[in-house]
Amino acid sequence: MKSVYLTFIPLLIVALLLSGCNKNINPEPVYEGAEVPEAEIQQKSISILNMSDLEIIKKSSDFLKSCGKTLTFEETRIIYENNMDTDILCKNQDNQDVQYKGEYLAIYFYPHAQIQEQENILVVYLGHNGKVLGYREESNP
Repeated sequence: MKSVYLTFIPLLIVALLLSGCNKNINPEPVYEGAEVPEAEIQQKSISILNMSDLEIIKKSSDFLKSCGKTLTFEETRIIYENNMDTDILCKNQDNQDVQYKGEYLAIYFYPHAQIQEQENILVVYLGHNGKVLGYREESNP
C-alpha cells in the first residue's frame, strides 16, 4: 500500500506542474498607457555611439588632412555632447560657420610635446550619423 502512495504522490505533483505550465500566457507590457521606458528613448543617436574610438579618430584625422592640416598628436579625447540650442560650433572645409543643434561628438587632438609641427589643439565635430561637421583650433595652454 505504501508503494502505491509513493508512486501516486510524485505523479500527482508532476501532473499539477505540467498543467500549470501548459497555460498560454501572453504577458502584456507593464508600461501600457504609461510613459515609454528609457531604453526606447535613448536609441536616436545609435550610430555615433556605436562607432569605435579608432573609427572616430580615423574619420576625424582624414577630415583634417583633407583640410590641409598636418596632424601630429600625442593624445586624443572624445566627448559626447548634446547642444540644445542652435549655436555656431565650428567652421567647415569652406571656412563657413557651422550651426548645429543636437547630439554630436567633439574629438580633441592634443599636439605632441616634442614635435612642433602642430601648435594648437584641433577639435573635430562629428554630427548625428557620423558626418563630420567641421573643426576649430584652440590655443594650447
